Amino acid sequence: HLWGEGRCGTANQFFDNRNGGLSLVQSAAERQGLDVERDLNIVSMAGLQAGGISIHHGRTWHGSGPNTSRTRPRRGLGLHFVPTNVHFTAEAIKSRLWRPYVEHVEDPSQMELPIQDFPIIWQPTMPTKDLAEPI
Repeated sequence: HLWGEGRCGTANQFFDNRNGGLSLVQSAAERQGLDVERDLNIVSMAGLQAGGISIHHGRTWHGSGPNTSRTRPRRGLGLHFVPTNVHFTAEAIKSRLWRPYVEHVEDPSQMELPIQDFPIIWQPTMPTKDLAEPI
């Protein structure tokens, strides 16, 4: 979620009609310096049925109502693609997700990402014959 440092409330509250509906999204966008009329494109997922999926960019502001099922947990799958020249920064040690990669490294910016966790799936110089066959 890209709510910014000055966020107020939770993701659910941003989309809850009892709390003004989209007004919280709009005010958050304004605090981030966006022109709501020009820069904000709101797409309703109201027609998404239980068990459906939403595919969106990782920086898309998104939210949903509570999971009302007592037997089926809500699941999420995140796929993130980064350039091959990406490096960790010193800030990575503060992250529960990234700490295991950098906690024993003196300068995280100099380490290469472990290929077993960050596979290279495509490079501009990669011949197409090396790409995985379609499923």
